[in-house]
Amino acid sequence: MINTLIFDFDGTIIDTNLIIAKGLNLFSKAYRGSRLSQHELEQLTGKPLHDQMAALNPERADEMTARFRKWYAQRHDALTKAFQGMDELFDDLRQCSFKMAIVTNNSREGVQMGLKHLGMHHLFQTVITCDDVKEKKPSPEGVHLALKRMNVRPEEALFIGDSSGDLIASRRAGVANVLVGWTSVRRETLMAHQPDFVIEHPLELLQVVSLAEEQIA
Repeated sequence: MINTLIFDFDGTIIDTNLIIAKGLNLFSKAYRGSRLSQHELEQLTGKPLHDQMAALNPERADEMTARFRKWYAQRHDALTKAFQGMDELFDDLRQCSFKMAIVTNNSREGVQMGLKHLGMHHLFQTVITCDDVKEKKPSPEGVHLALKRMNVRPEEALFIGDSSGDLIASRRAGVANVLVGWTSVRRETLMAHQPDFVIEHPLELLQVVSLAEEQIA
């Protein structure tokens, strides 16, 4: 029986696509002299911030990371929001008594900023960030840690995410995955990872839970 839902955060729950794309292009222009191509932007999606900065200019990655965090924090609330339908989804999930967690490559500071902005900080039993693990997604370490903290078996959970790292990490952890259709990454890129389920709207997740339980049974 599926009793636990593990979510990615950026690009899955909170729409940070605009602010991240603006920031990465701004820093790419400043530190390497050109904007990112769509392919390059997709390659960076879902990666930890320091890794993103290192891809732009490895010699100045530490400096860039600190500057990006400051730039991001100053603009976060104005440029981010929950994806449409997400508030209704979590209202329904709470009524169904699901355990819920977040596993993200974002920092704890960044996630707490987002959860506070959305008013969702009380919804999750555990939040695993890049500060809590040695190996970030696509490593399954964060997913394993979330399962351990909640005393849940892999077959009792679903992982919901928007990136290749999400799909790979969940599969390596033995957890069925759900690709969200509102991802900023091209669909064909992600479908190559053969997600177990795809949803086009947050409220479709409850239907997927029922389908997943039928497959397990």
